[in-house]
Order: sequence, then structure tokens, then C-alpha cells
Amino acid sequence: MSRFSTAIVIGGSIAGCLAAAAVAPHFDEVLVLDKDKFPESPQQRNGAPQGAHFHALLAAGREAMDELLPGFSEQALELGAAELDSTAEVMRLDRLGWSPRFPSSLKFLMASRPLIEWVIRDRAAAIDTIRFLPGRAVTGVLTTDGAVTGVRTKDGELAADLVIDASGRRSEAPQWLAENGFGQPVETVVNAHWGYASTFVHVPENWEPGFRALACVPFGEGALTPASEKRAMAMWVVEGERRWVLTVQGSAGDYPPSKVEDLLEFVSSIGAPELDRALSEVEFPERIRIWRDTTNRLRDYAGMAERPENFLTIGDAWAAFNPVYGQGMTVSALDARTLSREIADHLREHPGSLRGLAARYYAKNDELVKFCWSSSTALDYRIPDVEVTVDGVPQEVSPGTADFSDRLAAWVSLDKDRYMKFRETTQLLRSDDWLRSDEVVNEIKEKWNELGALVTPR
Repeated sequence: MSRFSTAIVIGGSIAGCLAAAAVAPHFDEVLVLDKDKFPESPQQRNGAPQGAHFHALLAAGREAMDELLPGFSEQALELGAAELDSTAEVMRLDRLGWSPRFPSSLKFLMASRPLIEWVIRDRAAAIDTIRFLPGRAVTGVLTTDGAVTGVRTKDGELAADLVIDASGRRSEAPQWLAENGFGQPVETVVNAHWGYASTFVHVPENWEPGFRALACVPFGEGALTPASEKRAMAMWVVEGERRWVLTVQGSAGDYPPSKVEDLLEFVSSIGAPELDRALSEVEFPERIRIWRDTTNRLRDYAGMAERPENFLTIGDAWAAFNPVYGQGMTVSALDARTLSREIADHLREHPGSLRGLAARYYAKNDELVKFCWSSSTALDYRIPDVEVTVDGVPQEVSPGTADFSDRLAAWVSLDKDRYMKFRETTQLLRSDDWLRSDEVVNEIKEKWNELGALVTPR
């Protein structure tokens, strides 16, 4: 098997750790550089301010993490993460009302972002070729003959055979490419002006509210109350039975407040008594944190006609999704799993050369990224006054319609097997091809009025 000297990963968060694990078998050393200092236990850190807010790990993301870092789930559970039945123990309210509830084999791993990230970093650090270099801010890349050959930092230059940008939403890779004479990826931004207010709450001892996760999504146009059009909330168990995370959300600039009494009023305005009842029984021992960096941003590296060799992006540096839809960690994990498989196949076919790997990786994972992008932005297009730009140029936005997707959701909710199949699709365990089949589309069209009547707010 071909081995190389050094790979450099820019960013030591979830995507960076998983990328390091993906390529580690092929390098003598993998250096993970991050401008932040890493905590020695699962704690909130400055370099991941979004860590104070709720994070959903989809089933496919958990599966990929366990493949890349065996023992991830077991260690997370040992440290207090919870495992939930995704249908029996989750209450979810949307335009159709409360989702069906019944026992299933589809399990969620519920934990705080700091715990998930810490376990991933701990397991990556146990791989003997991976070395973390905290406090190293990357300021650019080095190139020779059309390939990236290393990085520049404030402490000097570092050479590498492969450079992976996992620096997240604020990735400067497009500027670095331009500085070295390369083109830049087309950048599309969709901003529905979401905001979060989050905190960790304490629930009563032996609390049995009838769920272990509770979520309400914005109903959109036609909502029963003006507030329920734009407002939402979610709360679920994280580490420890009495510690839950609470995130209250508002879209279209209708941002949730940072004081407890105002936050409770904000939630109450949605008009769902179940939400008020749940919050009336919890304690607020920690401060409420605000987060508003929720834009969808796609940098179309896969669509570039030319790109430097030996350089690729992963996770939010490639495609950052509105975090309200819970795709970010999972897409990072699936990106990394694709990279792991593609680099192995590439080196079997082209021993001793990494040229062509980036193009291969982007082509293989582009369908997944575009699917998640489409599902995330389609929902944001329903939000009033959503803003869209392409390379900074504002685009005209046609009002989104959810007529078909609403009826599709109603159709799957009427049959337990269909509903489970649908949940597996939204958890990225199953392709969505079946949802686009003529059989399904025609049945929904035939029952158009019947299914439309099931959509609660009209």
C-alpha cells in the first residue's frame, strides 16, 4: 500500500478529526492544526461557539462515525449520552400535528456538541499517526506546479502531501486559491434569518413527561397563529437524565430573547400547550446564549472546471447548512467516510500518486451534498423575506410552495412501514429514489385533496 509523509488538516473540530481518521492509514503523520486550544474534558470552547446550542446527530452520521472511529458510540454512552427510540420517545409537532409514535429499531444518540466533539477528538488522538497542533492559525496555502504543497501559519510554513480544509463556515480557502492563481468555487448563500436562544436546563428528578425529546418546527404560511409561522423550539436529554438542552428558534428575523421570562413568553406564543407545560417544570441554572450564524452556504468545489491537486474541503468548508435541520455533523461524517473509501480505491488504482483524488472525492459526494442542500434550502425558501445571493449578487426569489411535500408527509404518516422508511430517508440511511418514483408521485396526486385536508394549519 502506498504511504505518504504528511497530511495536514486545517481545523480540529468534528469534520477535521474525522478527516484525519479517514486518511491516517496512508500517511506517516497527520497534523491537525487549529487556532483554538482544546479542553481536556467535554466543555464548551471558544472555537465552537455553536456548541452551546442543540445538535442532532442523524443515524447515518452515527454509523459513519463508528466506522471511522470504532467505539465512538460506546464511549459517548459511557460518558452519559442517551440513546432514544426515534419514534416512541420523540414528540414532534409540525403542519400535520403530532408525529406518529410507536416502538422502532431506529435509535438516536443524543448528547451535547461538546461531548460529541470531545469523544471524536479523543478517539482520533488515539491513532498513533495523528498529532494535534493547537494554537496554530493557518493563513494560506503553498502551491507548486498546480498542486498544494503545504500551508502557511503565523509560526512558519509546513510542507504536506495532502491538505484538507476542515475550518468550517468561515473557511478562507476561496481567497487562498485566488491568491495562488486558481479559480474560486461559485458560492450560493440562502439566508432565512434564523436565530437561536439556547441553554442547558435541569428537569425534575424522576421526571416522566412522556417523551425524551420534544420538538416543534415553524408551520410556515397559513399557520394557526402568527407566532407559529416563524417560531419553534426543541428540547431533549443530553448527558445525564436531569440535564437537557433547550433551543428556541425564530426565523425571518423574529429572534428569540435572552431572558428566561421573555423566552417562556416567546414559546407560549406558538400556541401549543404541550410546550408550555414542559418548560413550566424545568429549572434554568445557566445563562441563555444567542446564535445567529445560520445561513446556508454552498461553495461548489465539485463544479469547478479546474482546481489545485492535493487539496480538498470537507464539512462546512464545502457546504454549510442551516443548523436547524440537523444535517451538519452527519454530512461531515459522510464526507469523511467517502474520503476514506475514495483514497483507498484511488491508491489501489494509482499507487504513489494523490493527483486526481480531490476530483474523485468531490464527484462521489456531490450528490449527497446537493440533496442535503436542496432539502435545507427548500424549507428556508418558505420563510418570508429569505435572501439568496450567488457570488454576492442578490437573486430574485420566487415564493416557495410546499403543497407536494406537505402531502407527501401526510401520505407517509398514514402507514407505519411507510413512515419508518421515510424516517430512514431523512436520517440519510436510505436513498430518496423511492419518494420520487412514479408509483408514489401518482398515488399522492390521486389523493391530493384527501391528503391536503390532513395538513393542520390552512
